[in-house]
Amino acid sequence: MEEEIVKKLESLSEREILGYAIGSEEDAKEFYLKLAQGNSELMKKFFEDLAKAEEAHKALLLNLHKKVFGDVNYVVPKDIPFAESTVNEVTLGAMVEAMRTALMNEKVAERVYRLLAKRLPEHEALFEFLAAQERAHYKAIEAHKEYLEGLVEGNPEYVKSPVHVIFNQIEIYYKPRTL
Repeated sequence: MEEEIVKKLESLSEREILGYAIGSEEDAKEFYLKLAQGNSELMKKFFEDLAKAEEAHKALLLNLHKKVFGDVNYVVPKDIPFAESTVNEVTLGAMVEAMRTALMNEKVAERVYRLLAKRLPEHEALFEFLAAQERAHYKAIEAHKEYLEGLVEGNPEYVKSPVHVIFNQIEIYYKPRTL
């Protein structure tokens, strides 16, 4: 799916690609906020931080859109979807799948910014910065996904366990105590 998305984007105008990037940041923010719901304190904070970063990226892109095209009325191409994942119940198994989707989202975002850096070279520094941010998100999500996969491996009963139950147990024992 990643290759298909990037290939479609390559044939679009800079305005359309930028519109896709802005819409993608909004979509990613909503996705991370959904993952934060019903999660443990630490995982909730992790996803909320990712959502805040995506919101900041969107703001940068909207400012650039205004500078380059004179307005903030971006259009998201309709025939190019964002990677989708539905997480109705936050179990370890569902969280691993959601993180796989998040990894693809981050990888596509990095590639979109590299494409925009080539198409709008006068703004290359911004796009390279955003690409580096997406790569960092990818690595952080990948580490969490690998940790969760390790919990599930050899423990099939954990697949349907709510994430907050596992992480709340960790937090009970290890988080700082207040008096």
